[in-house]
Amino acid sequence: MTANPWVKITAQNTEYWETLAPYRLGEPIAFFRQGGSTLTDEERAAVGDVAGRRVLQLACSTGDEAITFAQLGADVTAVDIAPSHLTTAQAMATEVGVRVEFLEQDMMSLDASLTGFDIIYISWGGICWVPDIDSWARSLAHRLTPGGMLMISEHHPVWEVLTSRADGTLRVGGDYFTAARDGYPDPDKAPQVICEIGIPATTPRSYIWNLGRVVTAVLGAGLALRSLREFPDEQNYPGLGTSAMHLPATYLLTAAR
Repeated sequence: MTANPWVKITAQNTEYWETLAPYRLGEPIAFFRQGGSTLTDEERAAVGDVAGRRVLQLACSTGDEAITFAQLGADVTAVDIAPSHLTTAQAMATEVGVRVEFLEQDMMSLDASLTGFDIIYISWGGICWVPDIDSWARSLAHRLTPGGMLMISEHHPVWEVLTSRADGTLRVGGDYFTAARDGYPDPDKAPQVICEIGIPATTPRSYIWNLGRVVTAVLGAGLALRSLREFPDEQNYPGLGTSAMHLPATYLLTAAR
């Protein structure tokens, strides 16, 4: 058995994201220069003042949230598996005038030196690339300082398995209780850029972790659950109108060491 049993999945997903990377450029530089933030109000409230605190962002993509944390005064390290995304992120940070350490690493096998963080953060569309939620949570727990926070801000798994229809109804398009999936059975769940460039030849392997699995993994890693909040978003259920506000679209989980 290899030290990293997920290496083939990581390579497959890296190839997929490298195909998309030229078309994913992040927020405009002007957005950050004008004080724009890619953190939600709820995320800002959850982390509080981050000035001088060490932040590790997982699956950072083009670095929007990492740059936001840096502008707020945090000491930021951000990792991703796609080198082209990291190149874009580093160029953006340089132009904005903030320092972020961007590293090409698989969040399932982070370097042992990546430890002592006050906040470990993963944003929407990130946790679905975790092939083993229990191992992942255990790996992160010891990388936090005492009292440090893990923050998961993510699409709700209920939204992941429901497909909106044009007639205002919903179809069950996935299995809430089976995590692994190949590709995107519901094209509305795929990255938006695919609408422009078409479906890449490489099929990604991702995972829908239901809330029970996420909470159990966090607790099993020895972290203390601080909060779990669920939010609606009408845009996530096109065609449902105001009825969409009765369904969960995203969630925000915080836990502490």
